[in-house]
Amino acid sequence: MSSPALMLDMVSYAYGQVQAVAELSLNVAPGEVVCLLGPSGCGKSTVLRLAAGLEEVQAGRVFINGQLVGAPNHHVPPESRNVGLVFQDFALFPHLSVCDNVGFGLRPADAARRRERIMAALGDVGLAHLDQSFPHMLSGGEQQRAALARALAPEPKLVLLDEPFSGLDTRLREQVRDVTVEALRKSGTATLMVTHDAEEAMFMADRIAVMREGRIVQEGTPIDLYRRPASLFVAAFFGEVNRLAGTVKNGEVSTRFGRVPAPFADGSEAEVVIRPEAILVDLDGKGVATVPGRVVSVHPLGRSTRLVLALEDGTRMKARIWGLHHPAAGASVGIGIDPRQAFVFPAD
Repeated sequence: MSSPALMLDMVSYAYGQVQAVAELSLNVAPGEVVCLLGPSGCGKSTVLRLAAGLEEVQAGRVFINGQLVGAPNHHVPPESRNVGLVFQDFALFPHLSVCDNVGFGLRPADAARRRERIMAALGDVGLAHLDQSFPHMLSGGEQQRAALARALAPEPKLVLLDEPFSGLDTRLREQVRDVTVEALRKSGTATLMVTHDAEEAMFMADRIAVMREGRIVQEGTPIDLYRRPASLFVAAFFGEVNRLAGTVKNGEVSTRFGRVPAPFADGSEAEVVIRPEAILVDLDGKGVATVPGRVVSVHPLGRSTRLVLALEDGTRMKARIWGLHHPAAGASVGIGIDPRQAFVFPAD
């Protein structure tokens, strides 16, 4: 069995009195794309810097392809780790052409082989026609792709991406993301990516590790984390949620929408968490969503519509319905939930 492309073993790092990373362990297999997902300040970029060798490990160990590259009193510098790096600001050299930027990290080789490798990397990201352009002549998306080509050109075993799409507008971000995923899959390079965008992580990753306060709080495939969040923090990080408080009795929490199983001790306080798409809205009074309510506001989003609903006691609920047909603001509706998408956690 081959070694992980990257293995972090009980790694810790502190900036002075601030513990940025605490006993974190994570593996990235060859060819796998793993995303570190979490809010600003949770330590995810520090993990990336430790993997790259930009910070020295204070506790724990870092292995790349089975070789120890980081530990207390043992530090292999970034240039000796055979790792490709792509940062938020792309870090292209303004005085070099795209071709020369991409070739910058290549080891000396004959001119023909060097040119072949550069153009192959540029071709993988759709920039072969801009090889003689300079960074200031490129759009933001083209600069990002050039930075990716530079990272892939030396054919590293591991690529590290630090919020690579954060500087792009929404439309361009989607386009560049598509190109990036395709290029990474084609190269077969293991990838560790840092992002605070849950949708981006779900799109890019084979596996996601959610971080909070320097630790991984849940790890799994995108669909596992979305369907089976281990905590209220993880559930809420993947999008807005509705929260209903209740008390556990006989292994259930009673809500105005019915009872929801709760694997906690009787008498303990709990919260039922429901995603907006799991809110059922009965527009004609003939469905199963029978709790009466009214529509407070309607926000069409194209392929879906976001509704703010009010129950008779004033409780507000957020719902997302698909398609073009939706009730008008002020309309009376029936409201229910899909119990298969209701999660119960101890009260926060």
